[in-house]
Amino acid sequence: MKNRSTVRLSRLALGLAVALAAAPAFAQSTSAALSGRIVGDDGQPVAGAQVTILHTPSGTISRATTDAEGRYTARGLRVGGPYTVTVSRDGYQSTAQENVYALLAETSQVNLELRSEVSSLEAITVVGSAIDSVFGPDRMGTGTNVSREDIDRLPSIARNIQDYMRLDPRIAQTDKERTEISAGGQNTRFNNIRVDGVTVNDGFGLESNNLVTARQPISIDAIEALNISLANYDVSLSGYTGVNVDAVTKSGTNDFSGTVYGLYRSGDWARDDIIPGSFFAPPKEEQTYGMTFGGPLIRDKLFFFLTYEKFERTLGAPTNLPAGITAAQIQEVRNIAQNVWGFDAGDFALPGKLKFEVEDIVAKVDWNINDDHRAYFRYNKSEQTEPFLRQIGARSLSLSSFWQTNNKTYESAVVQLFSDWSDRFSTEFKIGRSESSSLWDLNSRLPQIQICLNSTSCSGADSIYLGAEQFRHINILETQIDTAYGAGFLFLGDHEIKFGAEYQKNEAYNLFGRDQFGVYQFVGLDAFRNGTPSQFNVRYPINGDINSIAAQIKLENLALFIQDTWSVNYNLTLNYGLRYDVPNVPTPPPANPAASAIFGYDNTNTIDGNGLLQPRVGFNYTFDSERPTQLRGGVGLFSGAAANVWLANPYQNNGGITLGEFFSSTGAGIVFSPNPDNQPGTRVDPNNPTPGGPLDLVDGDLKQPAVWKANLAIEHELPWWGIVGSAELLLTSVKEGLYYENLNLGRPSLQARDGRLMYWGNPFAAPNGSFNTGSANARGNRNRQFTDVTVLRPTNKGEGQQLTLSLNKPVVENWSWSLAYTYTNATEVSPLTSSQAISNWANSFRLNPNEPIAARSVYEVRDRFIGTLGYQTFLFDGYKTSFALFYEGRSGRPYSWSFLNDANGDGRVNDLLYVPAGPGDVIFTGGAAMEQAFFDFMRRNPGLARFAGSVATPGSERSPWVNTFDIRISQEIPGFFGNHKAEIWLDIQNVGNLINKDWGRIEEIGFPFGKGVVSFAGIDQATGKYRYTFNEANVRDVVLRDNRGESRWSAQIGFRYRF
Repeated sequence: MKNRSTVRLSRLALGLAVALAAAPAFAQSTSAALSGRIVGDDGQPVAGAQVTILHTPSGTISRATTDAEGRYTARGLRVGGPYTVTVSRDGYQSTAQENVYALLAETSQVNLELRSEVSSLEAITVVGSAIDSVFGPDRMGTGTNVSREDIDRLPSIARNIQDYMRLDPRIAQTDKERTEISAGGQNTRFNNIRVDGVTVNDGFGLESNNLVTARQPISIDAIEALNISLANYDVSLSGYTGVNVDAVTKSGTNDFSGTVYGLYRSGDWARDDIIPGSFFAPPKEEQTYGMTFGGPLIRDKLFFFLTYEKFERTLGAPTNLPAGITAAQIQEVRNIAQNVWGFDAGDFALPGKLKFEVEDIVAKVDWNINDDHRAYFRYNKSEQTEPFLRQIGARSLSLSSFWQTNNKTYESAVVQLFSDWSDRFSTEFKIGRSESSSLWDLNSRLPQIQICLNSTSCSGADSIYLGAEQFRHINILETQIDTAYGAGFLFLGDHEIKFGAEYQKNEAYNLFGRDQFGVYQFVGLDAFRNGTPSQFNVRYPINGDINSIAAQIKLENLALFIQDTWSVNYNLTLNYGLRYDVPNVPTPPPANPAASAIFGYDNTNTIDGNGLLQPRVGFNYTFDSERPTQLRGGVGLFSGAAANVWLANPYQNNGGITLGEFFSSTGAGIVFSPNPDNQPGTRVDPNNPTPGGPLDLVDGDLKQPAVWKANLAIEHELPWWGIVGSAELLLTSVKEGLYYENLNLGRPSLQARDGRLMYWGNPFAAPNGSFNTGSANARGNRNRQFTDVTVLRPTNKGEGQQLTLSLNKPVVENWSWSLAYTYTNATEVSPLTSSQAISNWANSFRLNPNEPIAARSVYEVRDRFIGTLGYQTFLFDGYKTSFALFYEGRSGRPYSWSFLNDANGDGRVNDLLYVPAGPGDVIFTGGAAMEQAFFDFMRRNPGLARFAGSVATPGSERSPWVNTFDIRISQEIPGFFGNHKAEIWLDIQNVGNLINKDWGRIEEIGFPFGKGVVSFAGIDQATGKYRYTFNEANVRDVVLRDNRGESRWSAQIGFRYRF
């Protein structure tokens, strides 16, 4: 029988970690572990052998003693290496294995054979291989490890964790502009990212990149390794239903060493011809410079590591005007603002140097207290200043008074202690805190003003924006997250028992004073000149104190867990356990009894006390085969975390207790005022408040999001060049999902022939065929005491299936490569794309607006191919030349056939299209010619034609396929002193676009992913048929995604000096 995990002598050099390596089975991923089995030359286990594990660079020592079965385990080790593992026992000659490397969050196997003293023994030196990181008894779940070597060799202009998350074929960057990542077609907010066990995740839920800041708040040069896990059956891990990413920072060693580095990217090093549909030039330039330095404070005892980095991006100017807006119109808007209303609207030109600036520091101290105890302390801080030029696109532009700057600060600190109390018991304890703040500097203190051109309404019109953007009138966010974690490991023969607890307290202060300065729409320049808006709204604190509308929320969570890892025999390892999470919300939202009575939900509901028990089980079976082969898998329940902003909305939008709103859909009688402190509209008397305004509720049965996950995988080393082939199935099923309903739509006025509920007060066209949305009265039967009333409700609908096939060749004769393909099918009830409850409800396409029906996820990437290619040689003696390529080919994002306007009278443009069965099925307002034009269009679009006579299903179509290639070329060069080296490199992203401007383009139907085809023009009262208006020129088409240059090639050079 072959030992399932014997560390083999290998001709392979220690190379790149395999990009598709299996994820581990233990969590709280800030360290590594080694385990194995010691046998004698007779094949029998050696009990009582002393195992000494030395981290060579730092002199850190961990000791263990083998049990009756010859097993040992050492946890809490530094990530990386090299380690030397030495085994000794009376009656046997000592054996040592060198060049052992320990991977983040993995238990690496080191099995050795002791020979009796009567035998001669040469020192054994085993060089690890990438294959060793794939096969092992603790590989059960689904995921990827990324080593420091991977980070250094692969192209990455953005220098962020997301660029390395894409190495897992099940994870897709669904929006490169916003660095948005989806795992398995799940919501991008359901991921979790931690550094040294402390969250850098955007727990409040405002950033699209999963991070608390727009740019990664810790330099990638400070990161030692990443562990990316989609399904990890260790019960100590929680906080995600998509993907969990753990990063660990570098540490100092016994040698003083460091780097000085810089990167530069010029706007000239990108495609410079204007791509149709693009409205921004690439940045004028980007530059990054920084340093790392570490070493001993006390040799073998106390070490330090420091990182500093500064990043600057000088923004490029808008490159052209929207087709429907002229320079003369822009100038007239400026003249009216200045000469009629007395304020400066700004212009459309950037100031000299508008910069996005980031400054990061990291400081870490590692302390080897003694051979049995090790601790570290790490602190980091990031300060970021980012300008925003909003509402610049194909149909709109904004003047500089509308622009703004976001100032963010993030700080975190963590201390962790690893202790071996005996050969049978060890512990880990961790305490961490992270704090963040987000403040906005506005270019003006004015109402938001939208001037709609070339149209009789603002719906879909060309628009110029000025003043202060409505969502940033007053906006302050401060968060603090405290974490405490403790776990014990008890080794009992074939069993390793893990138990512990985790506590997290998440506090947030969110002052979201949207619309406080007033929001105006004007149809045409004359309306702006005359001060007669077509629509107006304003919100205000009822008691006059702006702080009274702030949401202040504290969310606590306590988790208890226990699990057993059982080595059943040489072939089979089982892991099974339970985790219980229970939330505590000490302070509920302010009560509104009147609203609760009307809508049937207690508005003080929270998730308080709604706990969840999570069972998990995983297995690994290693076959007795000539070449390594393993079958692994498991099933378990995983609890994530809803964006805190969703849970905080009821604290602010409480139906008029603290926040009032005045809204005029026609602007009748409203006279424009540029004074933000003197806006028109009826204000509520604070001494006699009347309930009203928006109301956000939470269902009393709501729990944190939770999904069942199951995987089954087989891996086998093929006969050629060490290639590893893998096939894996990952299944996801929602247990506790989230979606929104709007409770204030009012009673439907009728049900249309396609089953659609109509909420118009009068959905019928006039006898002359006209249909006016104002007189039709959207939500005509609503309770007018309130505006929008939403409730966040639970659902168990939604699922996903992913099949992944991969081939990986580790480094052999200086070459390495990998190929992988993943097929994904994913459904969801709600895409939950926004921080606001009403937008989450509105940005979902369905037949009837409150139906919890699972449909294709807007995050689904159906087909995804990735490939990597690496080559290294020595063009100059002793100085390495490297080449690396990353390829991704993927399906476009799903979108839905829809109406161009509000069809059902719910006040939102989110209605799935009823596709006529043939001529005469609906009435076209333009007669036979318009009807013929529509059916000609339908014949040219088979995806639309297949729904003839029915309502199109959500997400039935896809934007075009996307292909991108990124490359890195690097060369080592001599340093100034003997053992110093420098490195220069060139990164080129989207290389295909360098060759041909039509390659590498990302074209999509824009948010919220609906392709509007016709305008709803009422219902014919006599026949009950829909009336449509069709103009092919108005059909929504794909747009080029290029605001950050993501559809262009661009290049960046880097330099690093190592000493």
